[in-house]
Amino acid sequence: MLAEALTWLITPAPWAARRLGYLKEAVAITARYRRCRAAWAPHLEQSRDAILAFSVQQPRRRTLVVLGSGAGLDLPLEALAPQWQRIVLVDLVHPWAIRRRAARLPQVAFATWDIAGVAATLLARPDHLPEPVPQWPLPADTDAVVSLNVMAQLPVVPLAWLSAHGMPAAACDAWAQQVVAAHWQQLATLGVATLLVTDYAATHHLCPLRATTAADAALPLPPDESTLFGFELPQPPLRQWVWRIAPCGELSPHWERQLRVGVFVP
Repeated sequence: MLAEALTWLITPAPWAARRLGYLKEAVAITARYRRCRAAWAPHLEQSRDAILAFSVQQPRRRTLVVLGSGAGLDLPLEALAPQWQRIVLVDLVHPWAIRRRAARLPQVAFATWDIAGVAATLLARPDHLPEPVPQWPLPADTDAVVSLNVMAQLPVVPLAWLSAHGMPAAACDAWAQQVVAAHWQQLATLGVATLLVTDYAATHHLCPLRATTAADAALPLPPDESTLFGFELPQPPLRQWVWRIAPCGELSPHWERQLRVGVFVP
């Protein structure tokens, strides 16, 4: 906890990202990765492979915009850099891990954009459900956009903020689906090549070393669920895999949480 608090203090981030909780979430994700490194490795490798395959298919490679770059765990930045004139990494928080990697790559730039388009309104009116208006001022020479494992996360921090300010859960759930749908619609209408990597469903599985007694086997598992808040993707994934996001012992000694992740071209 002390290390996470120190990271929160020294990580550059706009005031809105600190106030709303985006910085706290970014720090927490990095901490979870350290605990779950082995379980996450196949997912991160699959994500990197999908981006590289998409990149080499592009006939023109001036500017590539990556939405949700975060700490760059799932981003093959060093392999992408020689392929593009410029790569713009977009997030509300750019941790030191990705900043250090980018410092060695002159093609890489950072942009602090509100991908969901709700932060300013949340701060101004915390008791109001803002209409999601994605803010993506793409450079004029953008040839491709990647949304990288961020679509399902867009409502998470705002939902915690809204809940803390008394917004009813039922209204929040419907609004979260609107945020996700707006992201898909924005990607689908950009007019440039787009790639979406996102989780879309969660399942829970008994830990094999724990389900050895009748009591263990009888423990109820959390229900399967959509991680897109009920939004149904308009097309099947081009490829898919499982992300063991919370292996046995992370959330429970009895079960682990897995996400179904897919690659889409909106």
